[in-house]
Amino acid sequence: MSDSVGQYLNEIGLVPLLTADEERELAQVIEKGVEARERLAAGESSAELRRADRAAARAKDRFIRANLRLVVSVARRYPLPPGMELLDLVQEGNIGLEHAVDKFDWRKGFKFSTYATFWIRQAIGRALDQKASLIRLPGDRSASLRSALRQVSGDGDELDDEHATLHRLTTPTSLDRTVGDDDGNELVDLLADDTVGPETIVMARAEEDYATGLLEVLEPRARYAVEQRFGINDGRKRSYREVGDELGVTAEAARRLVKRAVHTVRSEAEARTSAA
Repeated sequence: MSDSVGQYLNEIGLVPLLTADEERELAQVIEKGVEARERLAAGESSAELRRADRAAARAKDRFIRANLRLVVSVARRYPLPPGMELLDLVQEGNIGLEHAVDKFDWRKGFKFSTYATFWIRQAIGRALDQKASLIRLPGDRSASLRSALRQVSGDGDELDDEHATLHRLTTPTSLDRTVGDDDGNELVDLLADDTVGPETIVMARAEEDYATGLLEVLEPRARYAVEQRFGINDGRKRSYREVGDELGVTAEAARRLVKRAVHTVRSEAEARTSAA
């Protein structure tokens, strides 16, 4: 570990983590600050609005600093391409963290770390796509690929042949393995970090219990496939070929089964969030 990384970790390690109640309180302060800022921009002027604006800035700063360790834990999962250092990925992830703080809806009842992990991964992945692509595409083809990916919610398997080829050419294969190989990055959004630490262990247990509960909506065969694929029971992730062999189907059939199951789990998670 470089001196700069060690110093950064020591600094952010001194910042206390937030409780769920503190997350909600800070999110409410930030929300009021957004409203105050809009009213100030519209021409209103009062000491109360200015205080709310300043309080929101302080709340946002505290929210971000308390979650910098989460960014590091996510960034460490990615292989570093030539010319990039861990702190480069962390900085990109911090941009995603700030966006998550801005977008966080405290009313839905989700733990912030679960929500923020998605935005942190998005920011890091986007940076790696830009800086570590295997092949640089012309601007028009790159724009076309980004548009196609948005239409399929980022699922490369759903792209047409032309865009699927461009996606493979510009995506380092090692990254696919890191973030979960196709469906893995979807399910992991519901699971916990694996960084060792007292606060992380507590967070991991709570989020793992939540994710495991979501699997109850699956029929037994699909649930078994998901558990084997992601190593939920024993920590060992199986390949689609291994899952297929255990179920007596092809690797492609196993992949489709897991993909459908993950979609079902995500839909259930969204439904529970909306009902919260």
